[in-house]
Amino acid sequence: MSEEIDDEIISEEVLYERIDHYLLKFGTDRSLLCVSELDGFLTALGCSAKELEPDLWLNAIWGADEDQPVWESAEEEDEFLSLVLIMYMEAMNSLLFGEFSPVYLEQEYEGESKILVEEWCAGFVRGAKLLGVGIGGDRDFFDEALAPVRLFGTDAGIAKLNKMMEQEVSFWREMIEPSVQRLIQHYHPEMQVGENASDTRILH
Repeated sequence: MSEEIDDEIISEEVLYERIDHYLLKFGTDRSLLCVSELDGFLTALGCSAKELEPDLWLNAIWGADEDQPVWESAEEEDEFLSLVLIMYMEAMNSLLFGEFSPVYLEQEYEGESKILVEEWCAGFVRGAKLLGVGIGGDRDFFDEALAPVRLFGTDAGIAKLNKMMEQEVSFWREMIEPSVQRLIQHYHPEMQVGENASDTRILH
């Protein structure tokens, strides 16, 4: 295990770098492949009233049974699990205390910066499917609340966005966080949704 992980407090930068390292090293086409996608996935886990055993959602990070990593050492596996559990607890605490702040990617293109929400939304959609978020109950509510993340996080949604004007795309992008907060409050009305929300975290 690296010296950084042995420290009592790990920096956010090191946390994300190490997780990305393992996701890229062991990931397949069916795996979550970046921290932004993982953050969306973990956020979805916190939006539902249903709780999954850690083994179930940890395995789902990689995809199917045949996609599970063949670790080179027990230390490597332990480090990854420790890192992901740290990120999981941070995500749950941010939801619990009304500090929801998704981790988006940033892309430089022709001298301009662009925030990418697609990976985060794809991770959220995946976590929601794993938990069955939106199945049963008030279908109209769930369809409305999940609409923004489905637009940016699924192939069908991206196809729809490609036919929209930029103003319409911007509208749906701005609706992602309020819609997720509605889901959080639906399942957990005791949570302090939105009261202490912090700025979005951006990965370069």
